[in-house]
Amino acid sequence: MKLDFPTLYLVILLNSLTLTVIWGAIVYDYRNFPAARHWLVSCVLSTLGGGLLALQGDGFNFALAASGNALVIFSFGLVWVGVRRFYGKDGGLFTSAAVALASVVVLALVRDSSEARNVVYATAQITLVSFAMFHLAFREKQSLGTMVAALAMLAGIVGQGAEAVMNLMRIAGSLSDEGYYSVAAICLLTIIFSGVVWNFGFVLLAIDRLRSDLALLAVVDELTGVPNRRRFMENAAIEEKRARRTGRPFSILLLDLDNFKSINDSYGHAAGDASLKHFVDLAAKNLPEVATLARLGGDEFGVLLPETGAGGAGALANDLVRTFRAEGFHWKGQPVPLTASIGVAEWSGAEKSGVASVIENADTALYETKKRGRNGYSVFRSGQPGAKSPAILSVLPKS
Repeated sequence: MKLDFPTLYLVILLNSLTLTVIWGAIVYDYRNFPAARHWLVSCVLSTLGGGLLALQGDGFNFALAASGNALVIFSFGLVWVGVRRFYGKDGGLFTSAAVALASVVVLALVRDSSEARNVVYATAQITLVSFAMFHLAFREKQSLGTMVAALAMLAGIVGQGAEAVMNLMRIAGSLSDEGYYSVAAICLLTIIFSGVVWNFGFVLLAIDRLRSDLALLAVVDELTGVPNRRRFMENAAIEEKRARRTGRPFSILLLDLDNFKSINDSYGHAAGDASLKHFVDLAAKNLPEVATLARLGGDEFGVLLPETGAGGAGALANDLVRTFRAEGFHWKGQPVPLTASIGVAEWSGAEKSGVASVIENADTALYETKKRGRNGYSVFRSGQPGAKSPAILSVLPKS
């Protein structure tokens, strides 16, 4: 089967245009997705390059061939750059541009040989697609999209490699034009098909990433970046199961910013948001790695402390209160008072009550702290059976 090049260029053009529409729709709906933007631009450049190549018709025009192939080759580089961006890495643009420019220079040197020109095109494309394939293939965590894209790229590399080898054989005189054209169409269609499939792999990667982002939004507080109430309760339920199995206690801290409403009223909601972020930053620096800090709602936060009794949790609460009081918060150069009230409660293996009861006890202790003037902490201790009487271990006076 012999495939004429004008038809081939038209197939490339239509294929790239189709992929451009797909990636354009994805970028339009998900604009904070840098990898998709690179893949979109790759398809756009491939479409423009295919259009320039198609303008040659049955002949050869150096200006159209050089510019068209440079765009197509650089578009392959953007495929690699997009893969890098998807995994959070910069770089690749300069290398891609250098490969495209080098191909134009070599093309100018071998312009009179169609076989040599084909070797130049194939070699440049193989180089950049190989970079992308290796970046995908050697990931610690493989997904379906990763494997589909990497295997499709491998198929494209094989097709391009066969194309280059056959043209070298034509230059050496060991392969006739008739022998070349009998299999060249298959190689070139393999290359085109591989591009469609690896873009499908990229779409699968995009779906996985967007699904993960949505799942994360369901359990993370958007403002502060810490877990929300849902994740806090999930982690607490897991910790309760562990505690029942091992008999080791865990503790929960409930924290409120003192007079938070007055910060919003006096300085504005932007200041209130900034104070919450400041509060989270300070708390995170003083909490152990195993702790879960979560925003439960408004200015209320919770801390889950695995394998920690009331004594250790109380000591940590004491440190947090002192830190919040000592570390000043400033808004537009103005000092803003920022202190916290904390309630502490422990779950022990001997208790039948669950997480909800521990949270209720911590809330009772928090209320006791506020009743005694805020800016301190209280530790809940059960009194007589059926009674709830938190013992105040320490209340730090206001500065």
